[in-house]
Amino acid sequence: MKYIFLFFGLLLCGFSSQGQATYADARNTKTVQLKVHYLQQFPLAYENEQGELTGIEIDLVMAFADWLVRVKGIKASFTFESHESFAKVYDQIKAGNGPMLGLASAAITKERQKEVQFSPPYLRNASVMVSNIDVPTLRAYADMPLAFNNMTAMVMRGTTLEAHLLEVKKKHFEKMRVTYVEHPRDIVKQIANTQNQYFGYVDILTYWAVLKESPANAKIHRAVTLDNQRFGVLLPPGSDWKKAWDEFMEGGFGFAATEAYYNILRKHLGYEVIESVSM
Repeated sequence: MKYIFLFFGLLLCGFSSQGQATYADARNTKTVQLKVHYLQQFPLAYENEQGELTGIEIDLVMAFADWLVRVKGIKASFTFESHESFAKVYDQIKAGNGPMLGLASAAITKERQKEVQFSPPYLRNASVMVSNIDVPTLRAYADMPLAFNNMTAMVMRGTTLEAHLLEVKKKHFEKMRVTYVEHPRDIVKQIANTQNQYFGYVDILTYWAVLKESPANAKIHRAVTLDNQRFGVLLPPGSDWKKAWDEFMEGGFGFAATEAYYNILRKHLGYEVIESVSM
């Protein structure tokens, strides 16, 4: 599904060649059209009850647009295109050019930085191992062969969590079976609805979002939590729009130190997770 946002009175007629401006061009013309590829997932990018596109990442883009017009005098408009998997968003940005960006709770890694660019981080990430509530609680990775015996791991292909899970399989649980899903919410829902059949890693925001919708028979194995990741906005390789994002996120005390940043988090998150994910 595509959404068209009209920002500062600009009518967006599509992502034409006319709109493929560099940041340097936009500073001269004072206008730009940006294509935004995003993974639809609450609370990062989702439709509210009125059918409007919103979320932490969407509001971050709107704050960026506000900064562009206030500080640089550049009026921005956006085309938003939804995707159902992380890989599809990532591939669009990896192969992209011109003024586009990707929103997909993308963890900043050295490997990905060889293929795409990232904005400075806007969220910290804790990835949690989740299972049905009846599964014995892990005290260490070494417990997995016994606690998760005859169970199947679920993960999204092409993510940092897939790489970590396969490393865990190699080091601690060689007989681990792995199956793939398109969306992280599917992991928590499948785990909650099937007793002792599945386990998997998900971002803590995904886990919180599913539990917010309805109570689930799931739990976190905190001994194997990953909390060293940072999320960044995806930018095409070579795009000079990274300079604009660097200025926006890091100027002064940094956007993450502002009231506007915390207002975005309070708008979309509960007290249970704000401290865990704020920069």
